[in-house]
Amino acid sequence: MQKHFACISLAPQFSVDFFVPLISKGYIMKKKVAFSERKVLRFITGVGIFSALAYIVALVCEPIPAVNGFLSIDVKDAIIAIASFIYGPLAAPVISLVVAAVELVSIGSDTGWYGFVMNFVSSATFSLTVSLIYKMKKNVNYALVGFLCAICTTTAVMLLMNAFVTPIFLEQRGWYFDVVHHLPILFLPFNFAKTLLNSSIAMMLYKPIINALRAARLVPRSEYKTKFNKSSIIILSVGAVLLAVAVAGLIILYFIYKK
Repeated sequence: MQKHFACISLAPQFSVDFFVPLISKGYIMKKKVAFSERKVLRFITGVGIFSALAYIVALVCEPIPAVNGFLSIDVKDAIIAIASFIYGPLAAPVISLVVAAVELVSIGSDTGWYGFVMNFVSSATFSLTVSLIYKMKKNVNYALVGFLCAICTTTAVMLLMNAFVTPIFLEQRGWYFDVVHHLPILFLPFNFAKTLLNSSIAMMLYKPIINALRAARLVPRSEYKTKFNKSSIIILSVGAVLLAVAVAGLIILYFIYKK
């Protein structure tokens, strides 16, 4: 009697259908890695561009006379805030640190470490605050609330810096100035007017800058809607009013404390 034995293979039996999900998963992972790399590259490029823009703005503002001899007026924080809108909150402290460091070794030589610390804290606080709030929901209401919170937060933080850091700087220079007495009558209105000025300029420059970046393909076209609409009119109107108030306030302070 002849016996027949079935040949049993110990190797796993895989069909073509088994490999399809694996291939698809690998393809998706590669796409995600490529997208992540593009995002990082875009972030680095954006940080470089806006760091250069902020520094150029600081150079342009350098001839503006300082209030009371050491309180400088510039609007680079507006550029940094716009960058944090586009590239996220992380861009705020990064660009603030880069620009403050470059200013320290170039145009900030008169104030030295004091200028570096005050520039970094002011820029980082302002831009980080507004970007964190705007990130919650990217619309005109959150943008306005973000600027309002940034004005209040930056003014408060800089008052603390003026109270504790400014006396050290003035003492090193041999300048006698009653900082505590001047906190409510000089430093408070100055910090408020300066952040108001940066807020107004950021409001008015955001859409032109984002359109330029979109034309240069540094920002995806589908990521930001930049049509001129009702929200645009609100932003421009509020920005214009704040700009007028801030400039008037800074001019008044300058002449009051002119040396």
